Amino acid sequence: MGRNSGIVSAARYEEGVLAKSDNQRPTLAVICNSLPPYRVHVQQRIARELDVNLYSLVTHEGTDRRWKFSPPSEINPVSFGLQDAGSGHAFNRAAYRKGGEVIEWLKSHRVASVVIFGYADATRLRVIRWCRRNDVPCFVWGDSNILGDSASGTSALAKKIFVSTVMSWCTGALACGERGVEYFEKYGVPRERIFLFPNEPDYELIRHVPDEAVEAAREKYKLRPGRHRLIYSGRLARVKRVDLLVDAFAAIASHWPDWDLVIAGDGDLRSALELRVPLNMKDRVIWTGFLDDQRMLSALYRLSDVLVLPSDFEPWALVINEAAAAGLAIVSSSVVGAVPELVHDRVNGRLFEAGDLEGLKQALVDVMTPQNLERYRAASPVVLENWRKVSDPIDGLRKALQFAGAVKHTATQVALPVEA
Repeated sequence: MGRNSGIVSAARYEEGVLAKSDNQRPTLAVICNSLPPYRVHVQQRIARELDVNLYSLVTHEGTDRRWKFSPPSEINPVSFGLQDAGSGHAFNRAAYRKGGEVIEWLKSHRVASVVIFGYADATRLRVIRWCRRNDVPCFVWGDSNILGDSASGTSALAKKIFVSTVMSWCTGALACGERGVEYFEKYGVPRERIFLFPNEPDYELIRHVPDEAVEAAREKYKLRPGRHRLIYSGRLARVKRVDLLVDAFAAIASHWPDWDLVIAGDGDLRSALELRVPLNMKDRVIWTGFLDDQRMLSALYRLSDVLVLPSDFEPWALVINEAAAAGLAIVSSSVVGAVPELVHDRVNGRLFEAGDLEGLKQALVDVMTPQNLERYRAASPVVLENWRKVSDPIDGLRKALQFAGAVKHTATQVALPVEA
């Protein structure tokens, strides 16, 4: 267990450190590799809105130590140790042993149902198989995007056999959106066994970031008043194609002198990307580095007008949710998983084909045009609100658990209020 992580080890639960669960309610275990803020937010909602005893089992603590916060006790976080060397391999021995530890915990706590994030390592495969053999409802969550399923030949055949077999062991699947549903259907999961369970950020925090936080961000990054801004948020990795964004902005910037570009994120490509910016534009491209505070990122959204996500591929892309909640226009490549739900071309932003520099330039010019910008920005929260009405993760999980008989059906369900 990592120091000061706030995650209690599995052994300490056996010692009775935390209060015993309410035996009148079924116990749900959510098994994930790590607990970044967005995942904690959704699990807090599970604890508050579903009639279950929730435990958050973390199999790879330390996978991402960049976030400066401790998981809240209400989600009952339980650690099964640090990430194992080579743990991504499906037949890694350490991961297989860890699967046994998780199973013993599930047995001792009489877990009624399991949600497991992913299926491609020995820990998860062993747990899924145990659930199958012991009639414990098990739902696999994945942000898989059918457009990224590009294996061919013998690799495609091997994947088809493997994934279809694993999914046949499961009660059902939890998908983020339309492209995730198509992915699971491809591997044999019937549509009636697929439920929507998208990750979501803390929308309230994004919408109601304090004015003082906005001013602090403006001062910290020396953002000049009275200017418009494009913002990119994410890792500086090849697949994200920030190089394409820098080149597109450099090509049009002289015609848009009141616009700047904010790059919120860090990665191995930062130095190369910085060198890509023309000398006469250095003061118009702002680099923030990695942001470990959602409030600071939300403040930067408030100071910006357009989110740009030029990735060659994204399984989902939570930044799209964040940008829509913040009321930004959105420019995205068409392969991003969240696009069908949250980016409607010429409604709240523009789409372009991945890797198409000219297409990205045209999309930027379109959204930066004053008569379009405010219209797109105003539409983003509406698009998000409409989607949340039919894809709330707690509603999706409730339906999944009811389908499995793990929780009772109720006459009425109260959905979380959605702000306009």
